[in-house]
Amino acid sequence: MSLTELKKLVPPPKKPFEVRTLDEWKQVEEKLNLKLPRDYREFIFSYGSGLFAGFYRIYNPFAKSEYTSLFKCVNTICNQDRRSQRVFPDRFPYPFYPEPNGLVPWGNDENGNDYFWLSEGPPTKWQVVQMENRGSGMKIQPFTMTGFLVNILKKKIEALAGDYPCKQHYVFEPWGPSVR
Repeated sequence: MSLTELKKLVPPPKKPFEVRTLDEWKQVEEKLNLKLPRDYREFIFSYGSGLFAGFYRIYNPFAKSEYTSLFKCVNTICNQDRRSQRVFPDRFPYPFYPEPNGLVPWGNDENGNDYFWLSEGPPTKWQVVQMENRGSGMKIQPFTMTGFLVNILKKKIEALAGDYPCKQHYVFEPWGPSVR
């Protein structure tokens, strides 16, 4: 599993912030009317809220911050990108959640790029879509979310940032209500 490899590259915090129970996770999926990928759930349970590898913010359904809350970000990003899609349909070739097979946002980065799942097929098969907001548009990466992060860190695929990553980036910085 990619999460095991990811944890070896970037160890999770001993006490992650904004993590809940499996029952509460099921409520998240009911509220979204969407089954989420298991590796994402396990990532959130392992890491909680924070900055991953000095560059990525992974949305957390339990986060209080509007900038990292899965619910708030899914709603905001999908609505915003649907409006942009009407003006620039070639730049946005996929539908957005809650449309069938739509893009579901799961994170962003320090450069303002967005990351989605292409929700085609079972959640274990969802691929990552990188959206370079100030550049070349969307690119499908044939990996799960954790597989994508592992391949970025191992430099098997190119990150949307110049010389990223360096060894100094192999850390997780927890964020949460009691972190200041």
